Amino acid sequence: MKMKKFAALAAATIMTVSAVAATSTFSVFATEPAENSIVIKDSVDGREYVAYQIFDRTSAVDSINWGEGIDGVSLLADDLTNESSQYYNAKFVGVTDAAGVAKVMTSDDWTASDSQLFAKALEKHVIPAHANRSYYDQGQGEYKISIYKAGYYVVIDNKTYVGDDEARSAFILKVVSGETDVTSKVGKPTLTKEIKHNEYGDNSWGTVGDNQIGDDVEFRIKTTIPSEVQYYDKYTYTIHDQLSEGFDLNENSLKYVYLDKDDVPVTGVTYTPVFDNNAIEKKFDVKFNIKALLAQNPNIAKIETYYSAKLNGNANVAVKATNNTDNNPNTAYLTYSNNPQDESGKEDGRTPDSKVYDWTFTLVGNKIDGQTRDRLAGAQFQLKDETGNVLKLVATGTRNEYRIATGSDTATITTITTDDLGVFYIKGIDDSVKYTLVEAKAPDEYNKASDTKFWLNTKDGDDIGYSKDGGTLNRLQIAKGDYSDKDANVGLTIENNKGGKLPSTGGIGTQIFYGVGGAIVVGAGVLLITKKRAKKD
Repeated sequence: MKMKKFAALAAATIMTVSAVAATSTFSVFATEPAENSIVIKDSVDGREYVAYQIFDRTSAVDSINWGEGIDGVSLLADDLTNESSQYYNAKFVGVTDAAGVAKVMTSDDWTASDSQLFAKALEKHVIPAHANRSYYDQGQGEYKISIYKAGYYVVIDNKTYVGDDEARSAFILKVVSGETDVTSKVGKPTLTKEIKHNEYGDNSWGTVGDNQIGDDVEFRIKTTIPSEVQYYDKYTYTIHDQLSEGFDLNENSLKYVYLDKDDVPVTGVTYTPVFDNNAIEKKFDVKFNIKALLAQNPNIAKIETYYSAKLNGNANVAVKATNNTDNNPNTAYLTYSNNPQDESGKEDGRTPDSKVYDWTFTLVGNKIDGQTRDRLAGAQFQLKDETGNVLKLVATGTRNEYRIATGSDTATITTITTDDLGVFYIKGIDDSVKYTLVEAKAPDEYNKASDTKFWLNTKDGDDIGYSKDGGTLNRLQIAKGDYSDKDANVGLTIENNKGGKLPSTGGIGTQIFYGVGGAIVVGAGVLLITKKRAKKD
């Protein structure tokens, strides 16, 4: 009966680094196999797996002894039965040998938590001289450990990961008899940063967005929780988010959505993470105590963090493609607990950076004479959005250059005037928004041009004009009316034509009047002579 319980225990004892993972039962065998080995399914190269024999038998018989890889006497005295030890377990009180430990572990009241505590105590008392070390089989994507004697073993990932996107594997308690396969127990979270793309109203999430200066840009950070968290004493992770100079965080916009493994929102969660904002350096942190969160609902498997930031006047603005610098990046990464043996929950793990980009663009305007093609000064323009509102602008300090104003800007204007260069720039334009350029006043002696509807286009059919990661602008064109294939850096050309010439006094005009007057006088004389002759007759 005890042997069966011990076998069942070994099958159920699975924990990550601070934990134990057992994937097979203790079994009784009649003869020693010719070869014993542990094969660890783990495709990550560079780990250091070692195995130590804990018991010299594969079943909990009375003759079971401590294995050659463990100092069982110190394990019992210093930790399992020592009330001052963090690994103390009252169930071992009075136990003095390996057989007694095995019997306690097969008792009806032995729990998974007891197994975790036992596993945590082992690493302190292993005997390095009796370590069985692994080698990596790259072709198979697995580690192999040759074992001299059958028995009950603990397998330890002996490497500590600091700053890497890795976590220590689980302790694995395993009966070894012949070739024994086990699966690495590595648990680590993931982070993905996304930006809402408002183009064409699809409101999709991805790595690239484009907006008008002054817009509130929406972001989402998706993180996962590894299942192995349950075996840590303390498990935390922290989102680190770095905005570019072109963003101002809307601090009150942060909100958190908790999801289960099927992406179904988990309701009734009152937990709130610790938020720390550094507005000067344009970065913030959000720290989650995952153990506390799961205590409220163990079904939580994912966290989505939402916030918005205003695209401000410091944003980099693209004029033309190709461009890989004016992309206003936003970067996030996650640091996380990655060593279950560390009771402090130190965040030594770090995910790769997840980066998104937000683009904004420039309208280039050209004011010319429709006949001579000369540049024209004195034209006044206003820019309207899709709803007909006149947009406020601010001068940038560069000649003929303006940008869309934000709510914090002062000294704004609504009308710009061209100088003798006839060229002007309006920075901070969104793509796919149908703007209207209105000529409020034409240059002297010229007729006013009609309103010009335009929009900037980053797409070519179904092909998006950005690189796959969104960091490079490959295509930017300007559409006048419904369609145009002009490059955006050429911009809009607005022509003015002069009106018809009105007559003035003097010159040919007076000669005409004098000629007509003379004709009238001559006509009157002829008429008088004719009348006199008629009377004589």
